[in-house]
Amino acid sequence: MSSDKSIIISGYYGFDNSGDDAILKSIIKDIRSLDNKLDIVVLSNNPEKTNASYNVEAVDRFKIKDVIKAIKNASLFISGGGSLLQDVTSTRSLLYYLAVMTIAKAHRKPVMVYANGIGPINRRFNRMLSKLVLDKVELITLRDEDSRVYLSQMGVKNENIIVTADPVFTLEASKKEHIDNIFIKEGIPSNKRFIGISIRKWKTAKNIVEVVSMTIDYIIDKYEVDVILIPMHYPEDLEIGLEVLDNIEHNNCYILRDKYTVEEIMGVIQRVDLIIAMRLHSLIYAAGQEVPMVGLVYDPKVEGFLKSLNMDYMCRVDDLDFKELINIIDNVWNNKEELKECLNLQDLELKKKALSNVTMALELLEVGE
Repeated sequence: MSSDKSIIISGYYGFDNSGDDAILKSIIKDIRSLDNKLDIVVLSNNPEKTNASYNVEAVDRFKIKDVIKAIKNASLFISGGGSLLQDVTSTRSLLYYLAVMTIAKAHRKPVMVYANGIGPINRRFNRMLSKLVLDKVELITLRDEDSRVYLSQMGVKNENIIVTADPVFTLEASKKEHIDNIFIKEGIPSNKRFIGISIRKWKTAKNIVEVVSMTIDYIIDKYEVDVILIPMHYPEDLEIGLEVLDNIEHNNCYILRDKYTVEEIMGVIQRVDLIIAMRLHSLIYAAGQEVPMVGLVYDPKVEGFLKSLNMDYMCRVDDLDFKELINIIDNVWNNKEELKECLNLQDLELKKKALSNVTMALELLEVGE
């Protein structure tokens, strides 16, 4: 590599999660669109795959000596994006991300929290530690207003906090012809209308398979559409999707059995008239393709995102109620053209805000030199 400057990126990378893969892909693409001479180093769970997929240097995120060496050689440390700073998944993951930022600061590297969603951080010690670290970083950009409010409630005093948008809004879907080939491969008819469904396993969503299965039968009967189940994280999303598939009465429900790129999944979502989804990035993909959506809320980040788009159509997955869900779906279906136009009007501004993240990162890089 030819540059004497490098950016190191930390996040939930190398775990076969479409949303986090999309974040990394968009950050790398946007950096290279403005400066293609910068060296980029990624902390990854699967360095070989990350290297091959994104043409970057990748370091095993769990080999602390290699991580420290990479940080020492970097010109800028980016912690981004997604919901890294939360302790719902585990305290261990939160402490990891705080630790690598602290190491970067100890080596006098500028640190940018890049388009993050913050929280929930429930444990008092975790909140105190997060505040301590976040007050010392050079820049925090956030993907939603709720995260800014959350930081304020935590007592974070950092003056360089800006609400932008998720980096993924800068990505584009695969071409129609390519998606046609995926439909052929998966045995999905290309001449039908579709509703998309993307769900995940969640500890409090005990009746989700039953309710989603009933919902699929309902919407196939009522709207005369086919349904595509869209896994976002392998293998667990595929596993729960297959459970749903086994529980429905109709034959015209399909599931993406193979793993696909971010752009390919976006292209599939572009084909549906409406999506019912749990994972945040399935909703972000839909917003980017101007597809009306119903959110299945398991985390505040999902609710916050939907509200930020004025897409206040959602059900909580705790004890999911079939009648409530189909009433919301009916409402969105009956107003889908108006909702599509609403998303269209926001699209350009979201892309502009997403790109502002990389502009600020490169400005910080210059300051750090």
